Amino acid sequence: MASDTPESLMALCTDFCLRNLDGTLGYLLEKETLRLHPDIFLPSEICDRLVNEYVELVNAACNFEPHESFFSLFSDPRSTRLTRIHLREDLVQDQDLEAIRKQDLVELYLTNCEKLSAKSLQTLRSFSHTLVSLSLFGCANIFYEEENPGGCEDECLVNPTCQVLVKDFTFEGFSRLRFLNLGRMIDGVPVESLLRPLNSLAALDLSGIQTSDAAFLTQWKDSLVSLVLYNMDLSDDHIRVIVQLHKLRHLDISRDRLSSYYKFKLTRKVLSLFVQKLGNLMSLDISGHMILENCSISKMDEEAGQTSIEPSKSSIMPFRALKRPLQFLGLFETSLCRLTHIPAYKVRKGVGEGRHREPWDQGRGWDGVAELSPTSGSQHGACFSLCLCLCLSLCVSLMNK
Repeated sequence: MASDTPESLMALCTDFCLRNLDGTLGYLLEKETLRLHPDIFLPSEICDRLVNEYVELVNAACNFEPHESFFSLFSDPRSTRLTRIHLREDLVQDQDLEAIRKQDLVELYLTNCEKLSAKSLQTLRSFSHTLVSLSLFGCANIFYEEENPGGCEDECLVNPTCQVLVKDFTFEGFSRLRFLNLGRMIDGVPVESLLRPLNSLAALDLSGIQTSDAAFLTQWKDSLVSLVLYNMDLSDDHIRVIVQLHKLRHLDISRDRLSSYYKFKLTRKVLSLFVQKLGNLMSLDISGHMILENCSISKMDEEAGQTSIEPSKSSIMPFRALKRPLQFLGLFETSLCRLTHIPAYKVRKGVGEGRHREPWDQGRGWDGVAELSPTSGSQHGACFSLCLCLCLSLCVSLMNK
């Protein structure tokens, strides 16, 4: 069903500019390379929107053709400013990040960008002094570089190169980095040495990464407020580390039941430790875990009457010690999802309810970390500026003709 709400002027202007780049904001050189008109300056509110909407159009609109040199429009920070951009899928390649390496990015989300190689790791260093939030989720090849095997001259080979895992890259120099998502990172990357230089992480996502020793997480016990270990194979040692992270507000240890054979079970003792040691916890996802029966009371012993979220009436025994109901509790594919009294305002019990959104998806800071979302006032200013730039660009284009 189509929405009755008309598109905003900002959305219309952005869409028109992106579909007519060489007639509005830029012009084409002889080699079909886009260049920004010399008299145009675009602030970050406009540039961020142009880049993010461009990515959406490329991935969603069947009648939109991407331009190979699109990112070159934003190569010069004297005329364009990028601050917060979200790039995804195979649209993004090494040369695209290289084109914007002079920008002072604060937020960079790269999602499933499988064409990025280790060349982009070096480009990331260009943003090290400004980056606050970084996601490399699903960028499976970014820790690989290609080496040409010596003496290989067989012309029958389609690709006479081999991939070599980069193990010496670290986040040294990323002093402002607070949010980091390394979900689905390739096996073999030394996670501990990679992260060791980061002093003040507030949010970390290690989804799908396997590590037998998680002790390195304790270096952020006084700063980490969000930890996502989705599909990580846990042990008692992992639990002992997790409960030392006393500032945690959001903990996701959920897993896909189909992902692998898994021996670890959540016990009453483990859940009690979460309640006792993690006093700031607001969100907990334990979906997919085997949970021992002694964690819940029997159906016969459940209190009758209206469903309650009060911890004192909880059907999950360890959670009766909670000081207040959780904001979110993930129980999908656990034996606890069938219980009546669950001490949480929002409970995930079924497939369609989805996993809890991470803090970097919610557009808000944690524990004093600066707000990452532009304010509504800047959005209105960006709309006016983009409209003005569009009008000026059209005038310049008409004059040149």
